[in-house]
Formats: sequence, structure tokens, C-alpha cells
Amino acid sequence: MAEPATSRVSGAIARLSPKHRQYLILGLGVSSFMLLVFGGVAIWDKPVQLPQGAVQSRPQPMPINAPGAQADPRDIWMSKSAEQMRQMEDMIQGLRQQVDTLDKKPATTIPPALSLPLPPAPMPPLAAPGAMPSVILPPPPGHPPAAGLPNRKPGELDVAMDTANPPRPPGIASFEVSDARLAVPSQGAKSDPKKEVRSYVPSGSFFRAALLGGLDAPTGGQAQSNPHPVLMRVQDNAFLPNRYRFQIKECHALGASHGDISSERAYIRLESLSCVRHDGRAIDVPVKGYVVGEDGKAGMRGRLVSKQGQVLANALVSGIGAGIGQAVQQSATTYSTSPLGTIGTVDTGKQLQAGIGTGVGKALDRLSQYYITLAEKMFPIIEVDAGRTVDVVFTKGFSLETEGTSGTPDTYTDIWRRGREVQKKPLEP
Repeated sequence: MAEPATSRVSGAIARLSPKHRQYLILGLGVSSFMLLVFGGVAIWDKPVQLPQGAVQSRPQPMPINAPGAQADPRDIWMSKSAEQMRQMEDMIQGLRQQVDTLDKKPATTIPPALSLPLPPAPMPPLAAPGAMPSVILPPPPGHPPAAGLPNRKPGELDVAMDTANPPRPPGIASFEVSDARLAVPSQGAKSDPKKEVRSYVPSGSFFRAALLGGLDAPTGGQAQSNPHPVLMRVQDNAFLPNRYRFQIKECHALGASHGDISSERAYIRLESLSCVRHDGRAIDVPVKGYVVGEDGKAGMRGRLVSKQGQVLANALVSGIGAGIGQAVQQSATTYSTSPLGTIGTVDTGKQLQAGIGTGVGKALDRLSQYYITLAEKMFPIIEVDAGRTVDVVFTKGFSLETEGTSGTPDTYTDIWRRGREVQKKPLEP
């Protein structure tokens, strides 16, 4: 007769050695634990059921700019728009709170309308001589009755008051205003002087200038939002449309510059124009324009200087040295694998070799990381020398005038003329 399965299993377990029994118990425990874990995950980790008709949103890709790349104008515009929308929402929320606060306050009583003086009552027609008036007029309020008048009954005074000045409902008094204006002649008053045409510089005018200093125009990072300043000196009078000239020679112009890697040019935007009168007064006006190089193109061609290559080469050499140091350290170490993990043991007599390899490897690895971080912070520049002659074009018209001692505006053309006359020099330089 076949033995039951339980007796066979118990007999097999009894014939096992104590060590094998421990392994069996350990395996059963691990299997039970894994079964509980997977069972719990299968029971509780259920997918979230989306409502019917809902569309699952897909993850949007996030663009990653390379080190030194310029910021996308669309991203800048979107961030500014989001900030403006947030400010508008805060403003609307504050207005709503104020409206709610006003609604919660109890309604205040409307102040009574100010009592306006009533117009005087119409005078009665003059009676014939010897005739007595039918109704005796009451005295003005606040004044005692005149002496010599006959005594009146109280009823007669009330009737006369009601008949002469009937009560009027409270309201707003209206009156007519004439459209005619009172002309007051002023002696010595003059109309504001009209702006002379010569004091206005229209758009499209240009002048020649020289760079007073060199320029290292940045090309990456926040170059456009934080440009470098450029100082220029006007070499000649400005050229206006229709062959007109404007006297701005020897003035100074201040601009802002940034570089572009693709064209290897430094672009300069004009910001202000400053001059000094012959009497020492300064003229400083904001202007808008751009700089044209010697080749007739917008911007100035310069030398592209990039130090990232040398830094990356140093990072490469440091990484190779770190790898060699780790190889030397591993060659002096023996690794043994066991159920408890991998254990490294330094060979006898190779402790110095292992120490040198470990130290050199770690130091060069840190040096390589430093060079990589330095290369991420660096970006190329466009180098422009000082003394170069460029043309500056105005993109928006402006007026160049100052207030003289007489109160009338002095144009820079008049200032130039008076200065040349004081210096006894011809008007044309």
C-alpha cells in the first residue's frame, strides 16, 4: 500500500542534514515573503480609471539648450507673458476682495442735501397812490418787523409766507452758463515758439563715429539682456535727408553691444547722444539707432575668441590620468566574490602602488569635473579693436534743443553758430 504524501515529505525532511534543513526553511520563508509582496502589489496597485471621454495628456518634451546657447526668444516671451498674467490675476483678486469688503459694510445714510438759498420773491405791482396793499409782506427772516407797521395777526403772517414763498422739493439747482469766454488781454505775452525744423533729426539720418574703446561682445548666456557698453565719438556732422546737415560734430554717443557666433559680428544699439554747449551746459538726449560696419552691413565684424577648446582638452587629459590611476590601483588589488559580495584585497607588497593609484585617480577625477564645470560657464566672445570708424544710423527721430537764458529753446544749430562766432572760426568746419 502506497504511503501518504505527507509521510513521504516528512520522511524526506527527516533524512536531510541539519544544514540542508536550514536551507529548506530559508527558501520556504523567502518564497512566502515574495508571494505576499507580489500578491499585495497585484491587489492594491490598480491602474487609475479615467472617466469616460477623458483624454489622457501626453508628456510634453522639454527642450534642453546646449551650454553657451542663446535663450529662445519664444521662451522669454512666454515667461514674460506668464508673469504678466499672474500679476493681472493678483490685481483682479485684490479688486474682488475690495468689492466684497465694500458690499459687506452697512449702507451709510445719504447726507441731506445742502439747503440752497431760495430766489427772492417777485415784487408786487405798485398800487395807485392812496391805495392800501391787499397783503402785507412779511419781514426777512431773522429781522424784526419794521417800526411803524400796524400790528398783524399770526394767521396773516403765515398766509403771506405761504403765498409768497411756496415750499420747494429738495434737489439740485440748475443755472445757465454762457459759452462766451472772457478774453483777458495780456501785455507782453507771446505764444510758445514753434519748434524749428532744424532742431529735429528725422529717422534715417546717419553720422560717422569712431570707437574710443575696444569691445569684447559676449555671445552666450544673457548677452542680449545684459549688453556691454560702447563709447563712440562723432567725427562729422550728421547727414539728413535731402542733403541737409546737422551740427553734432565732436559729440559723444553711447551704445550697447552683444555678439553673434553664426555671423561673427558685434551688434551695437545706440542709446544716448550727449553734447556740451559753448557756455558749458550739457545736452543729453535718448536716441535709437544701430551701427554699420566698414563693409556696409549691420554690426561690426570681429575675431571670434573661444577658450572652451583648451578647457575641454584639459578636462580630457585629466580624465585619462584619473583612469590610469584607477587602473594602477586595481592592478594591485585582488578581488574575491562570495555570497556576501565582492571583496577587494590589496596584494602583499603592493600597498604603496595601490595608494598612489587611488590618490592620483581621485585627484585627477576631481580636476576633470572642475574643467567641465568651467567650460559650461564660458562662452565665446567677439573681439573688436578700438579706433575703428563706423557709421551710426538713427532709427527714430528726436529733437535736440535746450532752454536758453531768455526762456526760448536754443537749437544745437544756434549753439554751434554762436560757438563758432565766439571762437572766430568759420561756420563750416
